[in-house]
Amino acid sequence: MEPYLFTGVILPERAQLSLQREFGFTHLLIGASGTVKMSIVLNQVAIWVETDHDWDIFDLRNVVKNFIQDQLAMLGYIKGYVYDFEVTRVLSQSRSIDYVFGIDIPCISERGPEADLPVAMEKLSKKMSGPTGVLISRCFKDLASSMKYADDTGFYCYRAIESLRHHCASAHGLSEAEKPRQWGKFREVSGCSEGDIRFIKSAADPLRHGEIANASSINRERILKITWDIVDGYINCI
Repeated sequence: MEPYLFTGVILPERAQLSLQREFGFTHLLIGASGTVKMSIVLNQVAIWVETDHDWDIFDLRNVVKNFIQDQLAMLGYIKGYVYDFEVTRVLSQSRSIDYVFGIDIPCISERGPEADLPVAMEKLSKKMSGPTGVLISRCFKDLASSMKYADDTGFYCYRAIESLRHHCASAHGLSEAEKPRQWGKFREVSGCSEGDIRFIKSAADPLRHGEIANASSINRERILKITWDIVDGYINCI
């Protein structure tokens, strides 16, 4: 079987990078193995993945992104550089695959009708004002990271919710209260269940303590949907 071919780009393109690497891998959750051959020439990326497993292309894309981000993280450690990576396309003629990846997370982008961006962003900007507005801002940044870094989705989703819990506690004079009381008030305001918060926490805990946790596309979708429901419930009530 021919290898999967992924293409992409290293950002920013003005800081040119060329690098060649080859290594084997075993996906910890799925158990599938393979070989990755990476070629970066002037920030243009080609990655060949040889594997016998019939992959979901989004799961394999996340594997590829992790490998490239690992290389860029090592480079950042050695050189003090900050690079990012975007996967744009995957091809495998023998599997009839030729797919260009979008920038959206479908389970989030399909949640409702298209918003009037200026109106929606103005409403959110007002909620980010004041001394505790930084907590709302941090929540949104963590949600963005939860979409960007697949393996760390649970970590960022739970931290986003924790920021809102602090915001809620401050708004209701509970900043010095015990955590159970703070969480209780947050659930009351947001309308979420204790079970939903515990589910996100269970996805985050291994990552928060430096352990390994991998989310399949199906489980990751559930984490994201529940998190967005919780955040929507709170943001719409403040």
